[in-house]
Amino acid sequence: MKITCLVDDCAREGVGAEHGLSLWIEACGKKLLFDSGGLFLENAARLGIDIAEADYAVLSHAHYDHGGGLAAFLEANSRAKVYVRAGAFAPRYARRRSGRTEYIGIDAALAGNGRVVETDETCTLAPGLTLFSGVRGRELFSGANRLLLGPDGETPDDFAHEQHLLIREGGRRALIAGCSHCGIVNILSRLAELDPAPPDAVIGGFHLAVPGTSDVDEALVDGVAERLLALPGTRYYTGHCTGAPALELLRERFGSGCRALTTGQVLAL
Repeated sequence: MKITCLVDDCAREGVGAEHGLSLWIEACGKKLLFDSGGLFLENAARLGIDIAEADYAVLSHAHYDHGGGLAAFLEANSRAKVYVRAGAFAPRYARRRSGRTEYIGIDAALAGNGRVVETDETCTLAPGLTLFSGVRGRELFSGANRLLLGPDGETPDDFAHEQHLLIREGGRRALIAGCSHCGIVNILSRLAELDPAPPDAVIGGFHLAVPGTSDVDEALVDGVAERLLALPGTRYYTGHCTGAPALELLRERFGSGCRALTTGQVLAL
């Protein structure tokens, strides 16, 4: 399997960076766009990737930095269906440090597009490509999740709109997680219910950053690291909402087992 990072907060020379995530995945004989941060089309062109060739598109969850390019994808690709979790088009907000609330959802007008498919707790795209959700645990849950289901500033987001991708090919397994709002430890626990073998790789954001600051919750990062280290042989590639300070702590604890994910990076697993 081959995974190319089209969008992340950090970038290699020749491609653009922005707050968001987008991955181009080639696995199981299929091509798939996982999330659509705003620069994904521009960066794909620079990397020689034709988005029109995608067989599927997946939205990991309903925030603009992962789904803001959804309309652009539907225009650039005339055939692929887009798989979103049921309820993804409900309005979603963030509470900023100033106390105000800001809309961070995706374009609700796209809900009626005939190529948009709402998924249940599990959905098989093709042999070896499985979407799953149903993460109910809240162990080591990030305090940075100041996110809301409405503009009243009172109803917390339950992240039921978040889903994840399990790739199984050639005896290897990869877990793709967009932001891990439900907590990467809880996502891995849910994955173990579906497939008890530890994944060979985990790729995506771990949502350990505190928005608008360089703060890091060291106790949270240490707890996450301890649990992740318990999975023998699993490698981690993370960026975006993990945040640079938390990433550095993880790399100190993991060594080469945890690596930064950056725009333009190509992973061959």
